[in-house]
Amino acid sequence: MAGRELDILIVGAGIAGLAASIALREKGHRVTVLEAAPQLSDIGAGIQVPPNSVKLLKSLGVYEPIAKLATWPRSITLKRWQDGSQITQTPLYPRMEETYGYPYFLIHRGDLHKVLLDRAYEVGTDIKVNSYVSDVDETGPSVTLTNGLKFTADLVIGADGIKSRIRKSVILDRDVKIIPDPNCAYRTLIPGELMANDPDLKALIDNPAANCWIGPEGHIMAYPIRNGALYNFVMCHPGSVPVGQPNERASLDDLIERYKSWDSIICKLISLVPQCLKWQNAEIEKLETWISKSGKVVLIGDASHAMVPYMAQGAAMAVEDAVAIAECLGRVTDTEQIPELMSHFQKIRLQRCYLILDGARNNGNIWHLPDGLAQQQRDKKMAQQTKPQEAESSQGNPNKWSDPKFQPWMFGHDARAEAKSYLYNVYPTTEAAKKFNADITVNTSALIV
Repeated sequence: MAGRELDILIVGAGIAGLAASIALREKGHRVTVLEAAPQLSDIGAGIQVPPNSVKLLKSLGVYEPIAKLATWPRSITLKRWQDGSQITQTPLYPRMEETYGYPYFLIHRGDLHKVLLDRAYEVGTDIKVNSYVSDVDETGPSVTLTNGLKFTADLVIGADGIKSRIRKSVILDRDVKIIPDPNCAYRTLIPGELMANDPDLKALIDNPAANCWIGPEGHIMAYPIRNGALYNFVMCHPGSVPVGQPNERASLDDLIERYKSWDSIICKLISLVPQCLKWQNAEIEKLETWISKSGKVVLIGDASHAMVPYMAQGAAMAVEDAVAIAECLGRVTDTEQIPELMSHFQKIRLQRCYLILDGARNNGNIWHLPDGLAQQQRDKKMAQQTKPQEAESSQGNPNKWSDPKFQPWMFGHDARAEAKSYLYNVYPTTEAAKKFNADITVNTSALIV
């Protein structure tokens, strides 16, 4: 528990905001979450929850409900676009749990959000919907809503996504660049019952695994969720819609034409698509700071480091942020410490988040190579699964999920332990704390993205 209870405002009730509210309530702080939407709903499609996130979600008290709702995939297989032949495969279950202590989950985003929402209410978070922030005073700090209501606090946390309004009180001299990716995600959920009569498609539902077809200027990620009731099917290829606008429908005729020469399995799946929504993949520029000049407003999640989805780590980074900021604020004994503690939070998190951001962008470039020599070399390297003991002499695997250096750094990371280790160095306390610090090692020096 913190030495001083703070009044904390979190703007945004997505995964970042809810996870932060839970972590901060468990440190004894009073937390209010302001959400612009008129109601909290279970919108979305599938989302991947890797071990580095599962570890923290367990510490937040939500492991059991998530584990019951999630798919436990056996593997992620990268396949050739034309015929579905295997290029490489990353084992997931039980390998992830055996190696990193926690499994790799696939789940409906709405299910994950609902579990976090229920837990946030359970621990005493005050959540206010229909609360659109129109103004931020970073010196107070305070926020004012469009209806004129004003909320003051000791700290404001902006967890309001890629188009964050809170970010304007942190970066004062310009509008932060939102950088659209050349590609859109074309997302759909195919009812599992529609796939049951075709043996090829039924196998995709019956086998809990993720499959990713990679090809020129595009890829397709697909996996079952909700116990096979739905098949998450995401096509990624060039396109453009306004960032953050999720409701533009894609033309099914265009999708059929776009993928007519791909694996016949893909063509069968597209023929079953009920409707498809088009979403612009994007990232934001790397920010020099996530903290306002006063030190009383801070950004987390997509508000500070929105990234393209090609590493499936965006939500995981939000959960890591949530736990790390709570660890920092668990040290507070006086409100005057808040700016210093937020500076420590940024030092703990910034490098890792931007390495993941770069890795996600690079992954997309690697997946979308045109057929030719570079593609052939990529496929050959991907197929050569390097053993962990050979990592030092390895040139690395283009498939970062299987890379012997990158995978342990990504999936084996413990954001809570990293924050505690850092803070014990800054604020040395007891002998037990010093021993804990000696047992923790956080290594980024061997990273190659």
